[in-house]
Order: sequence, then structure tokens, then C-alpha cells
Amino acid sequence: MSEKNSTPTAAPASSQNTLIMIVIAMLAIIALMMFFSMQQKGNVPAVSGVNTEKLIGLRQSVATKEQELKSLGIALPADTSSIDELSTRISRDAMDLRTNIEEFQTALSAKEASLTKAQLDLKAAGSMNQSLSDEASKLRSQLAQLQGQQVNVAYLKQEAEALKAKLAERDKQIKELAGRPTPETVAQFRASLNETMLTNEKLNKKIADLEVQLVGAMNSSEVERMRIELQQLRAANDYDSLYAKSVDELHPAASRLYKELEKLEDFNPKQLVEAYGLINTELNDHMVRSIRFKTNSSEVADKDRSEIIDTLAAARPDSFFLIVGYASETGNKVDNKILSAKRAVAIASIVKHVKDGNTRAVFLGQTDRFSKQPLDNQICEIWEIRK
Repeated sequence: MSEKNSTPTAAPASSQNTLIMIVIAMLAIIALMMFFSMQQKGNVPAVSGVNTEKLIGLRQSVATKEQELKSLGIALPADTSSIDELSTRISRDAMDLRTNIEEFQTALSAKEASLTKAQLDLKAAGSMNQSLSDEASKLRSQLAQLQGQQVNVAYLKQEAEALKAKLAERDKQIKELAGRPTPETVAQFRASLNETMLTNEKLNKKIADLEVQLVGAMNSSEVERMRIELQQLRAANDYDSLYAKSVDELHPAASRLYKELEKLEDFNPKQLVEAYGLINTELNDHMVRSIRFKTNSSEVADKDRSEIIDTLAAARPDSFFLIVGYASETGNKVDNKILSAKRAVAIASIVKHVKDGNTRAVFLGQTDRFSKQPLDNQICEIWEIRK
């Protein structure tokens, strides 16, 4: 590598010196030839003997230089008249040579600059390589530490899962404790329960007394009065257990039926019949009887009571009965809701004592879906929900 790199640098300098020497020699020869030419033409004065000897010496020198130029492959023109042209050509070649030398020096400088830049880049690459090597060593060290800690990862995950499970259990306990009633609430509930139990005890006593009187009664009108009174007492006693204040208190099948009935508010009687048919088919729920009530009354007539009992006797043993109460749109809304709830509970109480309590009562709302006549909307429907 070193020999190849040094050779191009030394060769231009040697060639340059040789060419300069050739140019000088040629210029000297040209000068002598011009001198001899002028002497032959009589333009140069005669010289003394001493000068003749010098002239002879000069001629010998010119001959020697001619031989040297010939050995170098440079032929001098025989005609001295073309010496000017030769001089001009030599001058031009010299200028071209100087230009080539300058261009070569410029290229050489550029190469040297490139070499310097390459050396700097190599040095920077070396520094970068060293930096990357140091960073790789650090990463290897960190990897070794992580591999050493990997054994603990599974254990830490198990601990985290165990802590998460404990936290969930504590949250559940907190929610349970938060949902428990306060001592004041418990006291109020106990007082209300005692009052309800006392009321139920009184109602049960009245019911028992009425049943005794009913057995001993002989007058049919008095029997009917006592039966109605007995029915009202039972309904009042069953109100809290049978009446669902909201749809959320119903079991899923009854809640689903209630929501379907809510959608039928704007239906006319013909559309209601079609909708009830779809409910029968899709939900297997059947409206088995509709009971109409007198205005401002929640009494179930003896005839209606008998029909209810007959309907229940024909029903399936495991059916659930939802009693849906409606009210007309006339009158006060709150009073209508209370009255309709009492009507639904009165029928549900009859169902309870015939079917062993498999029933609930609910109020759907004020409506005119059944007729534009208010009396036709003061009804309760008995729906049989079949399993």
C-alpha cells in the first residue's frame, strides 16, 4: 500500500524537473543557433582568436545538447527560421505543463483534504464504536441483573393477585356494612313492624269473629254484608304483602308482562285484542278475567267473586297470577292510584286464599284504552303467567 501511494506523488516532481531542464537546454541551443546564424549572415563582428576558441567550445556544447535532446526523442528543426515557432510552441507547452501541474496540485490538495476528512471520520467512528461498546457492556450488565430478578417476578405477581383478591373482599365487606341500616332505622322499622303486627292481630280477630257470625247467620242479606266485610278485612290484612309499589318488586316474568302492557296505552280496543293475542303466543301469558268496579268502590261483588274462584279452579296449579289495576282519567290522580291499588289487592287476596298466595297486585295507571267511558276503565285484569 505505501509503495503505491508514494509513487504518484514522486513522479510528478521528477517529470517537472526534467521538463524544466529540457526547456532551459532548448532555449540555450536556440540562442546559440541564432548567434551562429547572425554570424554567418555578417550581422556579428569578427572575433579574436580567444573568442574563436570559446565559440568552438560553445559549438561543441550545442552539439552535445543536440545529442542529448535527440536521445530524449526531441528533434530540432534544420531551418533556423522556424526557431521562433519552436520557441512559441515550447512556451505554449510550458504553459500547458504549468497548468497541468497546477491542476494536479489542486487535485492532490483535494485528495489530501479527503484523506484528512476520512481520517477524522475514522477517528469519530472509533470513538462512536468505543461508546457503543461501553453502552453494550452496560446493557449486558442490566440484562444480567434482570435475569437475576426474573425469578422474583412470578412470586411478585402471585403476591399482587393475592392482594387484589383481599382488596376485593374488603370492598365487598365495606359495601355490605354500608348497606346495613343504622340503629335509628332499625328502631323505626321495628316500631312499624310492631304496629303492623298489632293491626294484623286485630284484623285476624275481627275476621274470626265475622266467620263465627257468618256461620250462625240466617239472613242472606246479612250474610252478604258479613262476607263483604270479611273480604275487606282480609284485603287490608294482605295489602303490604301483595301490593307491589314498583315493577322492580315483581319477579322477572311478571315484570316482563307489566312492561309489555305499558306499551299499549295508545291502542284502541281492536288493537288491544291483537296485542293480547301476541302476548299469549310469545310470552305464554293469558288475561283470564276482567273485573269492573263501581265508582269510588273497591268491593268485589259476590257474582264476580264466584267467577274468580271458577277461573282459578280451571287454571294450572303452578301458574302465577298478576292482578293489574287501572283507573279512569277522571278525578284526582293520587286518589285514583290508591283506589285502584285497593281494588287490585282485593282480587289478589281472593286469589291468595284460593291458590295459596301465588299472586301479586300492581297499579298500571290512569287510562282510556278500553273505552272513552270512564266506568269501562275502572277495572282490574287477572293475568295468568304460565310456566
